[in-house]
Amino acid sequence: MALYFDVADKPKFRQLIAFAFQQMLAIIAATITVPMIVGHGLLPAAAMLGAGMGTIVYILLTKRKSPVFVSSSFTFIKSMLAAFTGGVSISLGWLGLIMGAALSGLVYVILGIIVKFAGVKWINKLMPAVVIGPTVAIIGLSLAGGAISNIVKGDVVWNTT
Repeated sequence: MALYFDVADKPKFRQLIAFAFQQMLAIIAATITVPMIVGHGLLPAAAMLGAGMGTIVYILLTKRKSPVFVSSSFTFIKSMLAAFTGGVSISLGWLGLIMGAALSGLVYVILGIIVKFAGVKWINKLMPAVVIGPTVAIIGLSLAGGAISNIVKGDVVWNTT
């Protein structure tokens, strides 16, 4: 049985708990996997802490109007790896990674301000669902080869403790 909610609808507390658990299970894989792929001392625990803090800040800033869980994104893996590859040392790689994250955040803030004043209709025209769906699929498919390669090479770190 599918449940549908409009933007202004408020699910019952029992449903919220179920939805939160479902969202957590869906997102936790990315939050743990991204640091494992990037490596260089990036820890899943740090990603979980950042995701939790980011979620709390997001919920407070949106006044609980948008139930979003902030998580790691596979979208930035190549740029994160490039930050370490292009750096002369690990510390410069970390600097590149932090600068890239800060600049990405700045882009999001600028877009948020534009959306606040201009609305979302321009986004729906620029990126309708028929464009967004295949884009997400392409990102996933482009990462699948790397994941299979890591498994075949044995580059995946499995923590058995």
